[in-house]
Amino acid sequence: MAIVDLIESGLGLLKSESDITPQWVEGVLRGSKSLEDNVSVTGVTTQRIGEGVGILSILQRITPTYSGDTKAPKTFVVKYPTDDAVQRFTADALAFYIREIIFYRDLAPDAPFRTAKCFAQAIAGDNTDFTIAMEDIGGFRALNQLEGVGLAESRILLEKLADFHAMWWNSPKLAGMGDIFQPVSNPTYHAVLPSMWTGGWQAMVPHAGHLIPDSIADIETLWAEKCSWMLDSMMAPTTLLHGDFRADNIMFDGDNPAVIDFQISGTGSGMYDVGYFISQSITTDVRRGHDKELVDTYLDRLEKHGIDVDRAEAWRQYLVAICFCVNYGVTTFTGYETQNERGKSLLTEMMLRALHCVIDNDAISVLR
Repeated sequence: MAIVDLIESGLGLLKSESDITPQWVEGVLRGSKSLEDNVSVTGVTTQRIGEGVGILSILQRITPTYSGDTKAPKTFVVKYPTDDAVQRFTADALAFYIREIIFYRDLAPDAPFRTAKCFAQAIAGDNTDFTIAMEDIGGFRALNQLEGVGLAESRILLEKLADFHAMWWNSPKLAGMGDIFQPVSNPTYHAVLPSMWTGGWQAMVPHAGHLIPDSIADIETLWAEKCSWMLDSMMAPTTLLHGDFRADNIMFDGDNPAVIDFQISGTGSGMYDVGYFISQSITTDVRRGHDKELVDTYLDRLEKHGIDVDRAEAWRQYLVAICFCVNYGVTTFTGYETQNERGKSLLTEMMLRALHCVIDNDAISVLR
């Protein structure tokens, strides 16, 4: 994989769409050996994509104009930090951006799923500003978070997730990766997540508070009180987690899943990824009554890799995970007013799916 350091090339990290010039694009393509020496970039058009999807980052599809015939990409995608102040604070505080940089550079080639090839990537020395230029896989069949994933494709994806987790299951290599791929239970999460939950809940109430079922209203206080306990409960057996394994980050290349967005990758129990996917990427009416079946699909696949899991403990961790993952729908409400209509609908729907998943499985009993 050809990697060019955007800083050393003098091109600079992207901070806004205006930075995407023909000179910048040409430098990226030449640095990655994707552009012939006798061809130049004469113009560029951009299209913002993934709005209401890429909450932590901006995604732009770039269409270059070339001076002659070329095998260079007709389009590619760039990713750089969000311009939403609240989400940017979260990304910087939790060191999200460096995780994706390292994943694409070091781990993506061996992953059991397809992902986008990188042309260039770099990050500032303080692990904040970053830029990734990558293959445009927009032609693949995209899943849709709002529409949700059907049971048949959910089983395929849970099996693929098990394949990924099996590669790293209790691996000694994880011990040396903790500085980048932080464990689910880490001092920063313990310190900041309870206050983020409280702030998110307060921001959520004016917009969706009336939708919270009475049977689960006490989650407002329970979640913050039990946050550290939940984090500790999702640590073993330890593997590498995708961290954001949901429909909007998954496509299909024919019958083969393609996965993107590794900014929240970390280490912990695989049931975290399982609970996150099931509780937020499958609509409530489709998921209801199938939780154990879907969890067993994942566990059965692990067994094919020779991994024997205590199923009672795995189910308990699933209940913890789906309680914890209500956090994502709640905390993102602090940026609700800045979202487009799809983004607002997505925040509300993900929160409600997670809450109903907790209710349907009486998962809140593990907190009470």
